[in-house]
Amino acid sequence: MVKENGFTIIELVAVIVLLGILAISIIPRSPTKGSLTIAGQAHQLASDIRYVQSLSMTRGQRFCFRLTSTGYNMTTTAANACTATSTEHPAGIALPISLDGVSVNSTLPAGDVIFNGKGAPYTDATTALAADAVITLSGEGGTMTVTISPVTGRVVVGP
Repeated sequence: MVKENGFTIIELVAVIVLLGILAISIIPRSPTKGSLTIAGQAHQLASDIRYVQSLSMTRGQRFCFRLTSTGYNMTTTAANACTATSTEHPAGIALPISLDGVSVNSTLPAGDVIFNGKGAPYTDATTALAADAVITLSGEGGTMTVTISPVTGRVVVGP
């Protein structure tokens, strides 16, 4: 008697069905291009806010992070107010930065955060940030928030 090695048709069909079920269950969980874009832009925004804060602390002077409806700018300050003079971006990106396909809203009164020489956030020349400043980025991929804490200026990205 000759023993034949191989798979039966029933075993092959069962494996194909199981692979199909696994593929269907995994596909909806993969991120969309829009959600990756929103998340990436939120993390870049948070990183740039941290950069402005670190500039303030290392140079011992005030720097401003100015938010607009379509993007943001990082500027110097004069007489404790934001100026039109952009500071350098650590990656050499031209300022102001535009957030493509994203709308930006925030709880900041004028859209400005001024960091003093110790890194504490202010909303203007004399008013310290009193509560969490929440910046909301909305677009095709959903919504992400960037939160700036009062006193410490801690920056957190969340859903």
